[in-house]
Amino acid sequence: MKIYHIKSLNKALFRYIPFLLLAAVLVTGYACTAGEKAYKGNPEAVQWNEKGIGLYQGEEYEKALLNFDKAIDADPSNPAVWFNKGQTLDALKRYQEAIECYDQAINLDPNFAGAWNNKGMSNNDLEQYDKALECLDKAIALNGSNALYWANKGMVFLGQNKYKEAVPCFEKATSLDSDNFELWARKAYAQMKTKLFDDALKSADKAISLNQISSLAWGYKAKALHELRRYDEALVAFDKALGLEPTNPALWYSKGLTLETLKRNDEASKCYDKARALGYQF
Repeated sequence: MKIYHIKSLNKALFRYIPFLLLAAVLVTGYACTAGEKAYKGNPEAVQWNEKGIGLYQGEEYEKALLNFDKAIDADPSNPAVWFNKGQTLDALKRYQEAIECYDQAINLDPNFAGAWNNKGMSNNDLEQYDKALECLDKAIALNGSNALYWANKGMVFLGQNKYKEAVPCFEKATSLDSDNFELWARKAYAQMKTKLFDDALKSADKAISLNQISSLAWGYKAKALHELRRYDEALVAFDKALGLEPTNPALWYSKGLTLETLKRNDEASKCYDKARALGYQF
């Protein structure tokens, strides 16, 4: 998976929140993700590919690259190895080189939806958003039942602060994979940014039902309750979030806002002091 920090967020709850961008999994033994066909290769290439995957999973990316290169030398016509090499280059933040590998995979198999998805996310990392969306639309056209691709399209929109466009992407993603905590949390965020506070609260509650120890989900619930003027309930949710992540300055700041709204100024001041001590600037 790729880690992506949303840019230009509000000062309050969202400033320190990381989001995950998802990449299609490495192709193990030349078998692609569900719904995609299997690729077969010669035994030598399969062996090098498997070694590369093991090294990748151990975060030994440079060594993994050497093995994928050997697999390519043994079987340069196999899109699976090019795909795996591309994802390894992504892990090293060598995004343009990764794109070149995904292009090789796509040239060998234009219907390789996972390669289109990953190419899109590499373009996103390079802030080439139009290209990213084109690739993700292609992945969706090839496999529209994959929640991953819809979620990544939503993340590209979030990165551009296009929240209204992001919401339906996450709605589609959660309809396809209703048990995925990350999707509900992202959906809650997008709904918050478009002032769909009732919907955001429902999404946050769903996320909490899937992961009760997520400070992220509890924080979104608290923020939605605050916006709905359910301040006492918001404080309960903020306390839950802070119990799980007491060093999150944005949560302390947001709790302070709720307390200030309730005219509990001394308590609010203590929360602001805590946020400031943890590095929050306001």
